[in-house]
Amino acid sequence: MRTRPLLLLLSLGAATLWSGETRLGVGVFTFANQGLDLQASFRPAGSAWTFGFRHVQWMDTFHDPFTGRALSETTETRTGPVVTYRFRPEARGTWYLGGAVYRWAKAEKSLTYGDTSRVSTTAPLVGGGYTRAFGSHFFWNTGLFLGPGKTLKTQTSTGSEEDSGVFDIQVQVGLRF
Repeated sequence: MRTRPLLLLLSLGAATLWSGETRLGVGVFTFANQGLDLQASFRPAGSAWTFGFRHVQWMDTFHDPFTGRALSETTETRTGPVVTYRFRPEARGTWYLGGAVYRWAKAEKSLTYGDTSRVSTTAPLVGGGYTRAFGSHFFWNTGLFLGPGKTLKTQTSTGSEEDSGVFDIQVQVGLRF
């Protein structure tokens, strides 16, 4: 009998701690050929801060400009935590500023010889955007995060790529709970 009040108290505390808004978003790369763009986030009730995790991955094929033959295939991935501050947290739509720390990885595979070059780095980004809720269960988000100063360079037998600076364009729709 003594455990019932304790269980009730713990369940009320957990509900208060985890009450807020959870979002699961799908971005534009998911709808593109060979891409994936997902983000999950949580905002505690009454808070302007949102804490989330983002994963973006896509593939691109480089073709010889003279023959049109596919030479290499590149897979790029950006994964990591995202934190944003909403200026009007209880409004249906609001501007936000934030930061992210992504594991930025790239793999380039030569389609002619089969060799692969893989590189990765940790990249901090800062940025902002606008988010809006529609109805009680839907939202859209658009934002831009920039991380200057980081570079990735891949080299295979058929080519090489060098990226200077990382950016993350966020265009998402999703569900909110």
